[in-house]
Amino acid sequence: MGRSSAFLLSALLLAATGDVLTVRPDCQESCGGVDIPYPFGIGKGCFRPGFEITCVNNNTMPVLPTSSGVIQVLNLLVMPRPEARVMLPVAWMCYNSSGNATGSQDGGVNFNGENVYRISNTHNELFVLGCNTFVYTMSWCTAYCHDSLSAEYTYYSGCTTYCNDSRSAQDGACAGIGCCHVDIPPGIGDNLMKFETWSRVGKEFSPCDYAFIVEKGSYTFRAADLHMEKQTSMPLLLDWAIRDSNVNSTASPSCAQLSQANSACISDHSECFDSTNGPGYACNCTKGYEGNPYLPHGCTSS
Repeated sequence: MGRSSAFLLSALLLAATGDVLTVRPDCQESCGGVDIPYPFGIGKGCFRPGFEITCVNNNTMPVLPTSSGVIQVLNLLVMPRPEARVMLPVAWMCYNSSGNATGSQDGGVNFNGENVYRISNTHNELFVLGCNTFVYTMSWCTAYCHDSLSAEYTYYSGCTTYCNDSRSAQDGACAGIGCCHVDIPPGIGDNLMKFETWSRVGKEFSPCDYAFIVEKGSYTFRAADLHMEKQTSMPLLLDWAIRDSNVNSTASPSCAQLSQANSACISDHSECFDSTNGPGYACNCTKGYEGNPYLPHGCTSS
């Protein structure tokens, strides 16, 4: 029996028993306790282009394929909103007693080769920690891609911190003294932090500056974080959608432009809705149904 026939048979059997279909037949359902619902998948034939997940560390940790470090996946959600919860590294820059930079990590990641993801502007915020510094985030390709069309996804957001002395920063306070935070705009596809500093002389109590995007409600500033471990990562939410695979393209279809033949919403009782963070669309099961709208017979009566 071919994979397509087995797929249809599995779907019909699950529909008959009331179980919810979430993955393609013969595909790995989870990794390290994290469910991997289609359009995500592990292994050839198990994922939609751009939605590949790799299972590493002896099948204990799901990650996004990327050329710029390990991006751990914490959770993948298809309904009611398309999102992925992941861990991204904290960016940092450190200085000596003369105020000269001694090392840095810009936090750059490039997980968006197929144009699937946008960093959620409604569920994340940017934090900057340090003294006498201004840091801003921008789409990764802004710094490393030399195609003028990449400006279509060029977005910035940042804030400034200052300290008078070692007693300036206070636990729980993040309004510009040792810590600042700011909302980010929609459309950020990847991440890179840019540090701009002024005099560091006499700031030995704050030897490094840090910057990171983090899920709202997941981080509270502590003055001790001015000495944060350099290898720290923070959780954040990614929005995802069905889009054109070219990150420079604005031709990704909207629901109004789709036909039944080319829609990813292939289940009975499924519906399309337009992405609110970048071009493209996603799918849901209609009211009274649950499951996976991206699979045949994936939406079942609740």
